[in-house]
Amino acid sequence: MHIDVTGRARNSRRSSSFMAWVVAVGAVAPVLAAPTVQQVSGPLDHNSSITITGSGFGSKPTAAPVVWDNATGNSLSAKWDGAMPNAAPGYNTQYHAPMRGIDPPHSHVTRYIAGAHATNKGADSGYDVLVYKNVTLPAAGAPPYIYMSWYQRADNGWSFAAHAANTVDDDNNFKNFVYSVCCGAYEQPYWYTMYGPPHPASSTDTDVQWAINGQQLDNPDVNGHNAWWNRAVNPMAGKWSKVQVLIRVSADKDGYVKLWENGRLVIDYAGRTDNFPGNRRTLAIGGYARMQGHTNNWRYFDDLYVDTSQARVVLADKPVLSQASIIENQIPSSWSDGSITATVNLGQFTQGQTAYLFVVDANGNASATGTSVTAGGMVAVPSPPPSVSVR
Repeated sequence: MHIDVTGRARNSRRSSSFMAWVVAVGAVAPVLAAPTVQQVSGPLDHNSSITITGSGFGSKPTAAPVVWDNATGNSLSAKWDGAMPNAAPGYNTQYHAPMRGIDPPHSHVTRYIAGAHATNKGADSGYDVLVYKNVTLPAAGAPPYIYMSWYQRADNGWSFAAHAANTVDDDNNFKNFVYSVCCGAYEQPYWYTMYGPPHPASSTDTDVQWAINGQQLDNPDVNGHNAWWNRAVNPMAGKWSKVQVLIRVSADKDGYVKLWENGRLVIDYAGRTDNFPGNRRTLAIGGYARMQGHTNNWRYFDDLYVDTSQARVVLADKPVLSQASIIENQIPSSWSDGSITATVNLGQFTQGQTAYLFVVDANGNASATGTSVTAGGMVAVPSPPPSVSVR
């Protein structure tokens, strides 16, 4: 028997026939053209509205992301289904103005989300520092995708000394994303990403790796890669890093998890990602840390973006998206094949800086070349003139 992501059992013969049909159709299906931006109009000021016109944008039934949180709200519960810790007064995860000498990741935000591993009395009191959202996977018939991005860092005063009650391990275990069955972070079954061995042992440690692990994943993956991947930015190194995660949800070998840090691909796992029951999932940003019971062990997050579609609009610092190191999600409010309206999120881009606008469709196809715009300026990129045949 085969189990799809909605948890329904299928007869293996029927599933095999269906897959054969998919392969046959895929063999003759036309290659979809990448989105083409013809015009961008409106002021490219932070929080202003722009309209992007062109072709090949595809459809996005719900234009806005599931969550966009740049720490401007009054209560986490208005956007999130839960946060941890929530039983450690003075250290609970919530919105904060700048504190402890930690500035926001850029000048366009004035607050962030923060919480501390201040006690070791349970998941809700210090084991975990995270926020989570429960989502429903798209209906069967198309591969479900999860796309997320956020800024993250740890406190400058992070303590690496094991708590007295922690006699199991002193490895500075530090997880930063958790994917689990609904409803709640670390509900069984789950898998996670983290910093791999050697874990950060000091704020100056440069030998830090990304890792992805969990009993629900293949180890090694279909390409023979084990849990440990590329070099990471040490979260204790006194600087923010930008993380993006793209998940192709599948109970079969065609699933994948791609994770970028500051635009660099650092995890490229290929294999099953989800053989969980039902179609409800919990996505948690942040996670468990071994170094509990230290009031200095705060984590910080900002500009958190969560969606169940690959379709998005971004500003990047290079005209080819795969080469960019700064990538800022814009916040769409309407989406059609030829027009998108979005709220501008300048993020790290400063007034007068050149940026490049890309549209990514639901299949993951991005504009071949970004449209050049100026942060803080009026944009009105005219349509290119029609081609003329010269003989």
